[in-house]
Amino acid sequence: MAKFQEASPEVEKLFDEVREKTSIPQWVEFRVLCNNKQKGEPVKLVKSNDLVQMLTEGVNFAVVVNEDIFSELPDDMKKLAFDEALAGVAVSDTDAVSLEKPDFSTYSGVLAKYGDSEVIKLKESVKSLYDAQKQKEDQEKAEKKGKRGRKKSVFS
Repeated sequence: MAKFQEASPEVEKLFDEVREKTSIPQWVEFRVLCNNKQKGEPVKLVKSNDLVQMLTEGVNFAVVVNEDIFSELPDDMKKLAFDEALAGVAVSDTDAVSLEKPDFSTYSGVLAKYGDSEVIKLKESVKSLYDAQKQKEDQEKAEKKGKRGRKKSVFS
């Protein structure tokens, strides 16, 4: 048996329904495939390189589904799995398509102990602090650069 196969029509239909509700432009092409040996995640998004895009006539992403695991999930979790995978798709102002890394990770034990809202609040607070620190450093660099540009005259 080949490692990758066409996904079932039911899985493709559900993917299309979830994708329709995103802000991803319609010209971004996806191909839904099945790999029941895939570990870790029931749905994985893989960005196509330039060669693959040329050979597949423009497929930007492969959506790889472990249907053995995926089919056991309740319908709402199936949609969530597709939504989570699609959340990483980014399209720039110049129409460059990319796959971003997740911006959030933690341990299930921490989530169980503190709850999702507290963990999210921590992550957002830390991000804000780093952003403020970077802004302060950039401002200090700009001020130093400005002072270096003005030399005092010995005749003034």
